[in-house]
Amino acid sequence: MINQLQQKYQLSLLLLLGVVAVLGVLPFAVIRYLEGNLIAAVIDITLVLGIIMLVVYAYLSLHIRVVSIVIAIFINTGVVVIGSANGIDSFLWIYPVFVSTFILVKPVEAFIINTLAGIALALLSDIFVIVSLDSYIISILMLSLCSFVYASHSAKQFSLLETLNTVDALTGAFNRRAMSVDIKAALATAERNGGKPMLAILDLDYFKAINDKFGHAVGDQVLKDFVAITTSQIRQYDRLYRFGGEEFVLLVPQINEHYHTFIQHLRTAIKNALKTPDGKEITVSFGVAPWLPGTTEDSWLKRADKALYLAKNSGRDRAIFSDE
Repeated sequence: MINQLQQKYQLSLLLLLGVVAVLGVLPFAVIRYLEGNLIAAVIDITLVLGIIMLVVYAYLSLHIRVVSIVIAIFINTGVVVIGSANGIDSFLWIYPVFVSTFILVKPVEAFIINTLAGIALALLSDIFVIVSLDSYIISILMLSLCSFVYASHSAKQFSLLETLNTVDALTGAFNRRAMSVDIKAALATAERNGGKPMLAILDLDYFKAINDKFGHAVGDQVLKDFVAITTSQIRQYDRLYRFGGEEFVLLVPQINEHYHTFIQHLRTAIKNALKTPDGKEITVSFGVAPWLPGTTEDSWLKRADKALYLAKNSGRDRAIFSDE
């Protein structure tokens, strides 16, 4: 699962921000207009419409990270403009805007944006004949630091949650939940862009005999070693998932005409490196299914599983390709 949970979380925050912009800022635009303060009313309306359009664009395009940065810069620029134009009446908007910035972007980015906005407001606004400049500096500094600490802690917790949600606790491979999401994404990309992904099911040969002879603790270590060896041989954007027991699924998002050689090289590398405690090699059988037009998640796994069945029945320690 590649950033799926985080993407949904960020999108929900952007949607919430859009609602807050309408409910929180729009009434002030009406009030400013009725008071005859057309400049402030126009600025407020511009902020509301700009945020709404950016949120809609993020929802449609899913360019959430880029849109979040743009919105963060946009609302900070807006609070500087409205604070400079409307004086003390709009000065307090700086505090919720600064906090919102830490929700939208990474903590370090938010701190930099807030600092620049705070300096710009100090240079352009004339409110400091009323408000103490020292108090202003200390208050926004404390606000930004507290928000920075909270946002940093939240980012770490979110990262831990995403790991728990997508990674197999024993082996460190991705789990079936992550596999399902990634397979759907790979299929959608293949149908849209004409790519050629490949899926393989890997099964450790005679794994039950290892458990029976050496115990489950050794069996668990063999699975960990297998994942470590396999991930060291595949590319960074290839994904290995624990399918269940000693079965694993390998998803290769893009392959070329040499994929047979790639699989055979991987099988040999595992065979040479993976050993039992008494030094005997552990072999792996592969069922490999290159993508075909019209493939679904279920049919893809079934093709790979059928190829694996043939590999097992043909003597193990081999790779069978469904297109042969």
